[in-house]
Amino acid sequence: MFLKLIYDVLASTFPSEPESISFFALSIIIATIILKAVMVPVTISQLRNQKKMAELQPELEKLQKKYKYDEKTLMVKQQQLYKDANYNMLSGCLPMIVQLVILMAFYRVFWEPAKYAFTDAKAFAEMSKNFFFIQNLEEIDSSMILGVIAALTTFLTSFVSNLNPANKAMQNQQSQSMMTSMMVVMPIMIFIMARKMQAALVLYWTISNLFAIVQQLISNFIVAKNMGEVK
Repeated sequence: MFLKLIYDVLASTFPSEPESISFFALSIIIATIILKAVMVPVTISQLRNQKKMAELQPELEKLQKKYKYDEKTLMVKQQQLYKDANYNMLSGCLPMIVQLVILMAFYRVFWEPAKYAFTDAKAFAEMSKNFFFIQNLEEIDSSMILGVIAALTTFLTSFVSNLNPANKAMQNQQSQSMMTSMMVVMPIMIFIMARKMQAALVLYWTISNLFAIVQQLISNFIVAKNMGEVK
């Protein structure tokens, strides 16, 4: 209904549909941006948590030097430090969980659009669904250009997130290795999925990634500045 509402507003506001990009494609882009914007309060909470992590950085470095050869004791001491500072290590998972739920919802909509969004099957069949080089977003992008872009933005999202000073402070050698692996594996998975999914869903994922990259760059700047002030 949300996607259909945006489409109806566009169709009623503009006298004609652009040749290169359909109202259907614009609806997906606008819906994605709005949904990501709604998530901003959660992101702000995550940023506060990251700033708190930046404040804990000097103490963490002391612990890492002191218990350099005692991983178990280091883990215990770090957990105690987080607890005393009321720092929640799992706070960064919430945006990922919400994004996964939204992704599943979009998947159902694009799998059966006539059931969940555009209930007039005839009107939906006649609707323009082009997006530049893609003739129909309801189908798989045979050129795989969008799939490559989706994979690339997925990599950049992880890469930019990994540059966050607060995240670096939490990572040991094992977690750094895991993050590096995920930076490689996730884009490959997204590319493989893009070969089997409607282009509309891949477009949603790409726009969502672009929004996330900008958010993370701002977050990195604020956290880095805060860590500089703490030191």
